[in-house]
Amino acid sequence: MKKLFGFLISILALAVIAGVCFISYFLMEGTPPTLQISPEPKVIGREYRLNVLAKDNRSGIKSISVYLIQGHKEVPVASKNYPATRWWMGSGVKETRESWIIKPLSLGLGQGKATLRIVATDSTLRRGFKGNQQILNIPLRIDTNPPRIALKSLTHNIAVGGSGLVSYKVSEIPEKTGVRIDNIFFPACPDPMGGKQSYVAMVAIPYNDPRPKTFIVEAVDSAGNIGQVSVPFRIMHKKKVFDTIRITDTFLERKMPDFKLRYANLKGNLLQVFLQVNTKLRAEDNKKFKELCSNGSKKMLWKGRFLRLPRSAQRANFADYRTYIYKGRKIGTTYHMGVDLASIRHAKVPAGNNGIVVFADYLGIYGNTVIIDHGLGLFSTYSHLSAIFVNKGDQVTKGQIIGRTGETGLAGGDHLHYGMLVNGVFVNPEEWWDGRWIQTHILANM
Repeated sequence: MKKLFGFLISILALAVIAGVCFISYFLMEGTPPTLQISPEPKVIGREYRLNVLAKDNRSGIKSISVYLIQGHKEVPVASKNYPATRWWMGSGVKETRESWIIKPLSLGLGQGKATLRIVATDSTLRRGFKGNQQILNIPLRIDTNPPRIALKSLTHNIAVGGSGLVSYKVSEIPEKTGVRIDNIFFPACPDPMGGKQSYVAMVAIPYNDPRPKTFIVEAVDSAGNIGQVSVPFRIMHKKKVFDTIRITDTFLERKMPDFKLRYANLKGNLLQVFLQVNTKLRAEDNKKFKELCSNGSKKMLWKGRFLRLPRSAQRANFADYRTYIYKGRKIGTTYHMGVDLASIRHAKVPAGNNGIVVFADYLGIYGNTVIIDHGLGLFSTYSHLSAIFVNKGDQVTKGQIIGRTGETGLAGGDHLHYGMLVNGVFVNPEEWWDGRWIQTHILANM
């Protein structure tokens, strides 16, 4: 009987010791929670999103509170509590991510220095059942004034499918700035001819947006404040040109087998393959052009008018509306995103202007293609080449021979498909072959 009683006492003692250890580990531990703010703000504007990561691997998070302090004024911003499901287990919330929107003006705070305070407590019994506490104080500045923008360029007469340039000055160095035309944003570059905080943005009116509603300069400062100013503009309309392309069996037999070899996803007979190439592949290729021509040099690399293929005849225009006919039946439509120039077979192709080669390879319906970055968002493209003489990363000069004309891709005969893009938007190359137009519409606005 004594042995049994002793055994029970030992079991009870072990249970008490285990309970004390459990409570000590979870409810009496002295390690406070950890707090992480990413990114840590240095300045906040009219509206700031605070993202908080809190962790406590033992008793769990009990509460998170946020305050903004300016001078002697401490303003509660947000808080969240995490109740304990069982008193001996804590909250059970080992990790949590919270997000709050902070609007200093609505909290009665103004411009100037302030402190963002985040307080996290855990579910321990320390500090008179208040829990361990982690306090993070972040000194910052409240800035609710948007940047001021002053237009420098005066005349913005831009043709549909054409290019233009806007220059302006910003009251502070912005985090992001550029021109927004409807839903397209054209990023700005430091003005190569202006002073500090002066910017230029090359812009374009897309061929399929003849009446844009929005044409504004935007500047976003480090606090997220957005300054805007409307740009006075005039759109010059161009008569739509229609073209008919007749597809023959001979053309299909000559061109489609190569596409089937290059693209395993093309299925069906030759006509079905052509329809896929002329729609889906064309769209993918144009998307690739826009990606390659959307993040170029911020410096002005070009000088003067651009060169076209010497002694060439123009066979197709920019933005021609093409209808494809097969055996008297309409099988599709497209827009022509460049100018077709024909000369002798395998004619030497000069670089239109100084720049950096960003692409020199095969590109779907465009065949062998070279793309040159001329800076300030301006790019030229050369397609259907039979030979390429440059590589990606090469610096080229105006007139340098970069390849020879050909009929690779979807070309029906030997020619050069010459294209130009402004920040990823296809534009009419003919403008850039005209030195007088460049002086009037581009250089005069710098």
